[in-house]
Amino acid sequence: MATKNTSQSVTRPELDTEVANRLRDPFETNYLGVLRTNDPLLLERGNGGTHSFELYRDLKRDGKVYSGLQKRKLALISRPWQVDPIQDHAAGQRDAAVVLAMLKSVMFDKLCYELLDALLVGFVPAEIVWTYNQELNLVTPSRIKKRAQRRFVYAQTDPNAEPELHLLTAANMLTGEVIEDKKFIVHRFNAEDDNPYGMGLGLQLYWPVFFKRKGILSWNKLNDRFGSPTPWGKYPKGAGAKEKGTLFDALRAMSNDGVLMTPEGMHIELLESKLTGSISTQRELCAYMDSWISEVILSQEATHQTGATGAASKEREDVRLDLVQADADLLSDTLNSTLIKWFCEINGLAPCQVSRVIKKPEDLKSASETDVNVASMGFKPTLAAIRSKYGEGWDEAPASLVGKSGATASFTEAASQTEPVDPVQAQADMLVTATHPVWRGMVNQLQTLVDKASSITDLQRTLTRAYGDLDSTELVKLMAAAMALAELKGMDAARAEV
Repeated sequence: MATKNTSQSVTRPELDTEVANRLRDPFETNYLGVLRTNDPLLLERGNGGTHSFELYRDLKRDGKVYSGLQKRKLALISRPWQVDPIQDHAAGQRDAAVVLAMLKSVMFDKLCYELLDALLVGFVPAEIVWTYNQELNLVTPSRIKKRAQRRFVYAQTDPNAEPELHLLTAANMLTGEVIEDKKFIVHRFNAEDDNPYGMGLGLQLYWPVFFKRKGILSWNKLNDRFGSPTPWGKYPKGAGAKEKGTLFDALRAMSNDGVLMTPEGMHIELLESKLTGSISTQRELCAYMDSWISEVILSQEATHQTGATGAASKEREDVRLDLVQADADLLSDTLNSTLIKWFCEINGLAPCQVSRVIKKPEDLKSASETDVNVASMGFKPTLAAIRSKYGEGWDEAPASLVGKSGATASFTEAASQTEPVDPVQAQADMLVTATHPVWRGMVNQLQTLVDKASSITDLQRTLTRAYGDLDSTELVKLMAAAMALAELKGMDAARAEV
């Protein structure tokens, strides 16, 4: 039998080398190694310079933009956060507590809030001011300051190295000064093609805000035109410049928009406008732009467009939760690779990482109803499960204090009397048995109404009035138990098929 030739050499890839690096991009202009943003709007409206980021910062003056960003940022800040060691051991847990105390000392939530401005502008630099803490014998940040984007540029001369953040100063406004290591945290958003400046939501928000402002300006002019008439002044023939000026000043004092002056005796005819004071084009334009802004920031249409149905509300909640999760993960990645990594390296601590706890709040009312239904079928939750779901402070009640009533009591008591081979089928049999007295009670109520009726017509009116007074409390409980039982039987059948 022939054997395979295993002596052929395997070609190894070239290590630590970028082939398609930015310095080899023929479509970029890197003067003296200074990189430019690849945001098309900043290149068009601001020539790609550092001052062009002010275009996006200006968007926060719009109330809808500011409100949307606040919702997205505060939804993340409101979530709890935690620090965990990368390797779970005693030393790691001890060092994680040190990192946790450090983050609290630098107002961690405030830092996250400021770094999230990268959502709008693309990137946010924050300077760490390190200090030595004699009590802790640690090098810790004394404060962390957010800095303006216009003061920084990125430069790259080595094709296989990461772009370096440079600080623009009065002495060097072109390439900037090199910044020392472990000094700046930079959070980026949507760094397309590995552009160090990122690409913020300002690219999508600029035009709706622009058109909205134009629409509001036009709307105000329209309101002013229909709100007050145009003053018309007549000056006598032969009036001089002084008399005309006096008349003009008087007319301008009456109107902010426009005035009309003619010689006395001159006839002017105005074409009647087809517009009326009820025109709503400008208002609809502004509403459309507001909807556009909300969809860009929150990734969902405005509430009034999707309807207030339960399904639409749940979808909006799920989308928002996904956004919070994504923002939290990206921000945690930035902080774990900079501030926390540097703090641990400088002080010889075990590597740790920070994360946000993002989860949908549990509906405790619905959960408690489910627990009651499951307990009515003979199951008992553990004390640890109760405390985990409903919080601390719970303990098992004595048997004498546990109340039972009606069909639910008989249902539970029957479940505790025997130990059936098939518990699900046994619960189904007991459910049928427990239903009989409930139906019997309702039938008795109806029979009483029939006996008291003097005629068929009187009986119809009596039944209509008494419909809402029929006692269906126990029936509702049994129906809930039946639904839970049906789900359990379905799960049991699915396991049997597997």
